[in-house]
Amino acid sequence: MACAAAPAQPRTPGIADLDNAYRQEMQAEQAALSARIAQWPADAREFNARIGQALRAGDAAASLQIAGELDAAHPDQADVQNFIASLHARAGDMPEASRRWGRALQLAPDHRWFAVRLAGVQAQSGQLADALATVDALLARSPNWSIAHNLRAGLLHDLGRDPEALAAYASAIAAAPPSAQILSNRGDLLAALGRPAEAVADYQRALALQPGYARAEAGLASTLVAVQR
Repeated sequence: MACAAAPAQPRTPGIADLDNAYRQEMQAEQAALSARIAQWPADAREFNARIGQALRAGDAAASLQIAGELDAAHPDQADVQNFIASLHARAGDMPEASRRWGRALQLAPDHRWFAVRLAGVQAQSGQLADALATVDALLARSPNWSIAHNLRAGLLHDLGRDPEALAAYASAIAAAPPSAQILSNRGDLLAALGRPAEAVADYQRALALQPGYARAEAGLASTLVAVQR
């Protein structure tokens, strides 16, 4: 006897899927971070420059060694912990990256991207419940940030809680900034759940928000085939 086919799973978005809203949020964070680093003490900026030189030379071990010196000199600086966390993540040491981003968040709990990065490494390490708790704490501080609601929706889907994921996507779409990527994320999930007409509506809304957004165009084209069957 033939078994019923399992619903297709939504495709995991990658860096190429970033839409204008995400790019603008990330650019704003990078500009703010650069401004904060410019205010570091001279010795910290020197450590930062040496780490950059080591990375450009492809010497990850040296970059981590210098980062240890930076940490010893400035252990309670949130951006230092964030920087060191990124180095450990780059080296594949997710437990240490998670610990460092957790420390950065303790030192600067209102820095939203620290929480996003912590949740990301927790999820990558299979700690989905911990990642969800991190995002819930973020949303308690930033309840109208669509990026956080979107991250929560993705985690709920990964936990097999799709009705809650759809509710989280609804919150994300109602929040700011408006995002074609988030609309496409929900469209992907709706299509995977066998609700192609609703998925088409989300892809169309995404394209109205950001004409030419490739992911919405691809989702719309493939889902229209299902609607027309």
